[in-house]
Amino acid sequence: MISVFCDVIDNYGDAGFCLRLCRDLCNKKYQVRFFCNNLNTLKQIYTKEDQSNHLLEIKTWPSNSEDFTPTRVIIQAFSVRLPSQLNQKIKEANSLVINLDYLTAEKFAEDCHKLSSFADRIQSYFFFPGFTNKTGGLIIENNLLRLIKEEKGKETSKISLFSYENERLLKIISLLDKLDKEFDVQIFEGKTLDNFNKVFKHNLEVNKVLKNNKLTYKAIKMVNQDEYDSILLNSDLNLVRGEDSIVRAMLIGKPFLWNIYPQKDNYHITKIEALFDLMKIYCTNKQAVEKLRSITLFYNGADINIDQFDICYFWKEWKDLSKEWSNHLISLGSLTDNLIAFLKEKINLTREISH
Repeated sequence: MISVFCDVIDNYGDAGFCLRLCRDLCNKKYQVRFFCNNLNTLKQIYTKEDQSNHLLEIKTWPSNSEDFTPTRVIIQAFSVRLPSQLNQKIKEANSLVINLDYLTAEKFAEDCHKLSSFADRIQSYFFFPGFTNKTGGLIIENNLLRLIKEEKGKETSKISLFSYENERLLKIISLLDKLDKEFDVQIFEGKTLDNFNKVFKHNLEVNKVLKNNKLTYKAIKMVNQDEYDSILLNSDLNLVRGEDSIVRAMLIGKPFLWNIYPQKDNYHITKIEALFDLMKIYCTNKQAVEKLRSITLFYNGADINIDQFDICYFWKEWKDLSKEWSNHLISLGSLTDNLIAFLKEKINLTREISH
């Protein structure tokens, strides 16, 4: 059995990533206990299949050590810090602890991947998601691969919008309005819809529609992960936020624009730069990478001038670049498979076969 601990910081992103990992481990016949400290957030994105999955147990964090029995493997997502009472039980049980870190394209991810640590006097190992074969890769389910193969290249005249508070959305939308095509823009409720109404001075409500030039805006309710994947697959362009949604958008291979989680001292800008530095290594059209870098940096608050940006000329480049980057990421294999292989190097990890 495997236990996964998640401390929800970035709204849906942290919980979403962990849920996908737990679900994929179950798909490979491993029994999983998923401890999440924000079940209200989780309930908005999990599916009926997650609730009925006999290999997946979703629980809130233990209130005391008596409520917790360590499993053979403990996964601490995103540098989560467990209470000392739980750490003591984990140490006594000699569990294998994996520190599953944040996704980053920075070089230290490769350098620290699989390194051991003795924090809290417990031997653990760092495991980094990433964009190269020197990291753990990304979560890529078999079902997603099948859907990607079916949907790549299809055009739908739709745009998905999922963002944080961001006044520069106004400029990005004005760019998209220059494309010689009409789009339906699907805007998710919550922070995204609030930001849209704020920057455009509208009062759009869920299930309502607003037409403006070539773009038609529709506010939609928050959906579970399967439904969100379907929306991404059926959109020509995905404006995404945080970690979980950017990963799905990149894997799907449609044009994407990332509103990264803002950090102190503009450290999020460093993460953006690192991503495009890597893309420039692995992608053929270096100029297209630089163009996408510029509008991404602008979108995230950097001092970039995009007044002369030719979105119409870039559109085909953007599509080709997205497909090539997706192919590279898929070639790395799934994080789940790479993690299981690492666990098997350390312990005799057995599956829980369902009958």
